[in-house]
Amino acid sequence: MGLNIVGTVDKVNGNKLSYSNFVEKYLSKNEPVVITGLMDDWRACKDWVFDDGRPNLQFISSTFGNSKVQVADCGSREFTEQKRFDMSVSEFIAKWIDFSSVEHDNPSINNLNGKTLLYLKDWHFVKIVGVPRV
Repeated sequence: MGLNIVGTVDKVNGNKLSYSNFVEKYLSKNEPVVITGLMDDWRACKDWVFDDGRPNLQFISSTFGNSKVQVADCGSREFTEQKRFDMSVSEFIAKWIDFSSVEHDNPSINNLNGKTLLYLKDWHFVKIVGVPRV
């Protein structure tokens, strides 16, 4: 039994969409809309990702690598939740790259040849790093 999706959602460049036009066409009619273009000049959209949308892990690791974060081990339970521990962002990224280098027949595999899939949980970026200059 599949999901039957009916209709379309407009995609509008936010730099060309006035507030009054947004209210008239979308807000007042409770119509969904995807608004693009408003973050194109943000450093995070340039430095943190490649043009194809993949994360620039080298940049993130070298810029924020010393930040301590909580990581969940998706293949290990502790009581009723995933086992959690702290590590640096650069350690997490190194493990991410290591796990990604292994061929997976099943993307839901949590542990492959001793390599564990980790989940960076609740990175309080602004609290730890501060608000970056734009």
